[in-house]
Amino acid sequence: MQEFNPIRYFEKLYERKRIYSFNAISKEEWKDWREKLRKKIIELLGGFPEKIETNAKILEKREFNEYIREKIVFDSCENIKVVGYLLIPKNLDFPRPGVIAVPGHGLGKDDIVGINPDGTERTIPSGYQKDFALTLVREGFITFAIEQMGFGERRIEEDINKAKDKSSCRKLAFWALMLGKTLLGIRVWDLMRTIDYLQERKEIKRDSIGIMGISGGGTTSLFASALDDRIKVTVISGYLNTFKDSILSINHCECNYVPGILNYAEMYDIASLIAPRYLFIEHGIFDDIFPIFATKFALERVKEVYNFLGFPENIQWEFFEGGHEIFKNKSIIWLKEKLK
Repeated sequence: MQEFNPIRYFEKLYERKRIYSFNAISKEEWKDWREKLRKKIIELLGGFPEKIETNAKILEKREFNEYIREKIVFDSCENIKVVGYLLIPKNLDFPRPGVIAVPGHGLGKDDIVGINPDGTERTIPSGYQKDFALTLVREGFITFAIEQMGFGERRIEEDINKAKDKSSCRKLAFWALMLGKTLLGIRVWDLMRTIDYLQERKEIKRDSIGIMGISGGGTTSLFASALDDRIKVTVISGYLNTFKDSILSINHCECNYVPGILNYAEMYDIASLIAPRYLFIEHGIFDDIFPIFATKFALERVKEVYNFLGFPENIQWEFFEGGHEIFKNKSIIWLKEKLK
């Protein structure tokens, strides 16, 4: 009955050559490819809003033994506000590097700064994200733990009244699509505006900003890094793969889908836009939603671009004995070395 298999139609379309698959043979062709693919990605994401002043405010401030935690809110664009925690290490010299920590699906920003669902502070890391924003600040980075749209405090009211880990991705994603936007595009814009905010802070070195994202946070981090050269060092955990073998093969959240993207590029083409800046990939070999075989394939394709540009040492990776989870081992060493 394979002759009636409806997926074959789409598989055949996928097998066609994508318009912006990387095939440059000169630096001039690479620059042209990068400019055109970036422009197309922004278009497919639904475009970006008009930039306005951040009008940032500190909503609360708490002091801990090793760091200070400020709750920050700022304007991303008209009618969109971003909230997050700025973690500032104590007893260190300033200015110093800043890192944006981008959580994946779950409890949002609280889950990466050690706050339990009941609002209490925990001392032992929990969950697949392992309080990685706290790891970053303890390693000396000024760290901004962003609340991605659709999670935590940035959910719609009907979901806030439900379980703490109930996201608003589905409704927000479909609203966005019906208006020619994407939820991912808005999240990417929020990260770009976060860089604007961090560069306003005197404690942070303007030219030394990195990003680390896990799972859905890896999605946003990858796209933002592909589009914004102000991100000097990128760590992607539990995401790099192919759209075909992850997003299209396993049930994923609606926020992952970008209409038309596969006519132009696969995930590894988008990741290749980060080159020649510093990129670290960490991935569990037993990850059941981003299969390791496709991660290894995608990584090889990205490495080709770094090799072409003459910077093979600027991309590193670590595959670890684990599942869909953050590892923060060699990746943290990489961040410290490259953002020093």
